[in-house]
Amino acid sequence: MFKYFSSLVVILALICGCGYTFTGGGSVLPADVKNIYIPLAENETTEIGVVRLVTEALIDKFEQYGVVSVVDSISDADAVLKARIVSVTKNTKTSSSGTDTALQYDLKMTLSVTLQRISGQILWRNNNISVSQTYGATSSVVVTSSADFVFNSVNASDLSGMSTREVARGQESEALEAMAIKAAQLVYDQAVAPEF
Repeated sequence: MFKYFSSLVVILALICGCGYTFTGGGSVLPADVKNIYIPLAENETTEIGVVRLVTEALIDKFEQYGVVSVVDSISDADAVLKARIVSVTKNTKTSSSGTDTALQYDLKMTLSVTLQRISGQILWRNNNISVSQTYGATSSVVVTSSADFVFNSVNASDLSGMSTREVARGQESEALEAMAIKAAQLVYDQAVAPEF
């Protein structure tokens, strides 16, 4: 029994000493930065609804790990995370050869994000947070077995009754939401999560 216990202690010591950690388990922020205020993102694009998606994704991500608290008022904050949506671009990825109809689009979102103390001191900044997502524009190219579609609000059986325009709009909306979540993860990882 002692042999197994001592083996377990050695294994735990090796794991703890090798720098292994859980995602979001620490912070590179100064010790006095505990409360962060995240106002609505600024939008320099014509994309409607993207402000809400980006702002909610940032708040959710920063609250997820519990390393810092997201507060509702700037007066309760030690720092402010300001996000600006610089661009959302859509380019045709594939099209049908006969009709030149778009089958898939590549969507790309670029953000500029700054984390600064209330006093104005910059703690972290990245002016080029860029994420992308490909989505199907017609029901014939939507991969209903993909991980992205599984969490979609539309069932595979519903696709056949939808127009191409409805499919494209729905898929674009889902792609924007997925990109907001990816961008929020990048921001958190760079601004807060420790480097090991």
